[in-house]
Amino acid sequence: MASHLEIQLGIDKQWEIGSEPYNHFCQEASLLKYCTVLDELKWLVVMHLFELSKLSLSGTGYKLRQQIGKALQRCSEAICNALNQYNTQAAALIPLFLGKFDLLHHSCSDVRTSDWTKPAYREAMVKYFKIQRAHEEIQRLNIEIRRLCTAIHDKELKVNATINTLLISDRPVALELQYQ
Repeated sequence: MASHLEIQLGIDKQWEIGSEPYNHFCQEASLLKYCTVLDELKWLVVMHLFELSKLSLSGTGYKLRQQIGKALQRCSEAICNALNQYNTQAAALIPLFLGKFDLLHHSCSDVRTSDWTKPAYREAMVKYFKIQRAHEEIQRLNIEIRRLCTAIHDKELKVNATINTLLISDRPVALELQYQ
């Protein structure tokens, strides 16, 4: 069965361990595993940085800070695991990547060129989300203003009704309340 498939695919010579095509394939597979692990590590580190930036936003309540703290702990554990996998894959590479550890330098996709890595873009993004929250707050305040106006109107009607009742039963008190 295997020989029939080899004939159909035109394979005249099988790979042998240590042969040039076999070694080339092993290097490519090892590099692919390395890039995959590195991309996961990079993703986890960026996610960790975003979680850290959430802690500095104003308006973050105690419960949300606690949840962010727990998420940061889980993320730190995941980063440690990913770093161990990275070290294993980096050690398996031929040639070894020794020297300065630059996480973003050897990745398959260079995130340093992404827009979100630039400080001006990140600042604009933070301002955009603050503006969005401000619009939501304005909508909420418009509702609260209507409720307050209704409450003031109802209170005024109740006070007037009480004064009218007091005009009959206790005229001096009613006149004093009208004066106020």
